[in-house]
Amino acid sequence: MQTWDEILATAVVGTEQREFKLATSEDELGSLLAQISNTDREGSLLSAASVIALYRSAGVAPPTDTQPLPEARSDDEMSRGSSASGQHLALLLEGEFKEVLPEWLAAMQRASKRVPEEHLPALLDFGRTEPSLRGMIVAVLGRRGEWLAAQNPDWSYATRREEKDVWETGSREERLLLLEHLRSVEPVRAREILATTWAQEPVKDRVAFLEKLAIGVSSSDESFINEALHDRSVEVRRAARGLLAALPDSEFSRRLKELANQVLSFKKPLLGKARIEAALPEDPIAWLKANDIEIDNPPRNAAQSMGAKGWALKELISLIPIAHWSELWTKSPIEIIRAGLDSEWRESLVLGFVFATRRDRDPDWIEALLEFMSDYEKFPQVTELAASLPAARLEALIFRSLKSESEELRDVQAFRLLWVHRSNWSDQLSRAVVNSFKKRVDPGKSNNFDWQTKTALKQFARFVSPALYDELALAWQMESESPPNLSKGVDAFQSLLAFRRDMHRAISEKEQTS
Repeated sequence: MQTWDEILATAVVGTEQREFKLATSEDELGSLLAQISNTDREGSLLSAASVIALYRSAGVAPPTDTQPLPEARSDDEMSRGSSASGQHLALLLEGEFKEVLPEWLAAMQRASKRVPEEHLPALLDFGRTEPSLRGMIVAVLGRRGEWLAAQNPDWSYATRREEKDVWETGSREERLLLLEHLRSVEPVRAREILATTWAQEPVKDRVAFLEKLAIGVSSSDESFINEALHDRSVEVRRAARGLLAALPDSEFSRRLKELANQVLSFKKPLLGKARIEAALPEDPIAWLKANDIEIDNPPRNAAQSMGAKGWALKELISLIPIAHWSELWTKSPIEIIRAGLDSEWRESLVLGFVFATRRDRDPDWIEALLEFMSDYEKFPQVTELAASLPAARLEALIFRSLKSESEELRDVQAFRLLWVHRSNWSDQLSRAVVNSFKKRVDPGKSNNFDWQTKTALKQFARFVSPALYDELALAWQMESESPPNLSKGVDAFQSLLAFRRDMHRAISEKEQTS
């Protein structure tokens, strides 16, 4: 097109250097261009360019997709979630009460309900950025959701793919999720599929994959983990040590027990308290290495506070199955911990016991360590151990603490234990906690309501039994002169609890069909 070439040539050098002349023609385009005034050189150039650009684009036919439409899925074994449950999901995905989304997904799965179709795209998009929830999301998509996910490559995490294909071509997150799933249903198969690519995996992936082997780890995994124990990467070797330590009958654990038995003893004199004594060699790290046991070198702060011997002792104890000490000395966990606290190696012994208990999740040892919460500041890891207790045992501990504290929550053990109780609370515990807060937030004592109480109210509303909302909502008798923080904290508690109540009711509803 001659006029377009003229426009480009003039635009390159500018209208001051080249006079722009419109070519004339008798067609419709020519009649339009003829209406442009030549008095304004720059204006006429831009006007002509606009007219021709529009003319050219108007004549271009839009592209057509010649691929056949995918066959839609209409059958589904799962019943459709109610419209109300879909509305709750929309609010959660928009950020309202977003911390409750895992609970919503779990409740839908228990009810064998699938996500209403209109909310599938938003939920699938959300799963792209939240790998930890993908397994729960896939469980409530239904066949329609699986079909929809197959239409968008961004949602491939939710499609049914061959294990081999996922393992060889999937993203890191997809491979980790596959390994985690297989370890829970076919642990041997998971290890076998990992072995096919182990030598080619980067260090950070080898470490992450080993951590997934902790799910259902057994003696059948020992040979594979032993190979990782001699990996070129210190991070991989560290992860392998933790796995072998979780196998009390492994060769690794047997050697550790023998070494510990050589240097540790439980002493109970006729007069005085029992204590644990340690007779360590001058260079304990070299001694362990000579016995084919590797431990990390102490960081500078640990070397200063504990010394090389204290550090080596802590590392040694942390790698030994925690049940070994009761079997060796025929003492209860309480007796052993008390003897450790009276030892000159107090910090090393207790930290070693804490780390070993955290790995083995032994309920008796967890409860024994929690007996010594007076040293919470020194051993803050102890509180987190309570999260591994069965719910019934954890709640029994909380009730004992509440009773000892006259059923009023203070900045002590019961309050700390509630922070780690992250599963649904029983009706009995829910009532007890709310009643404790009622005492703490007495409107006549505004100084009792602090930022910690306000934060705790919102946190605990996630776990209080939502079925008790109507009962617990009446428990708060607010006065007009109540402190603003008190009202806001209670309002946030009640709002979240009401949302959870309505959410569970909506999930249990049957979808109305016309």
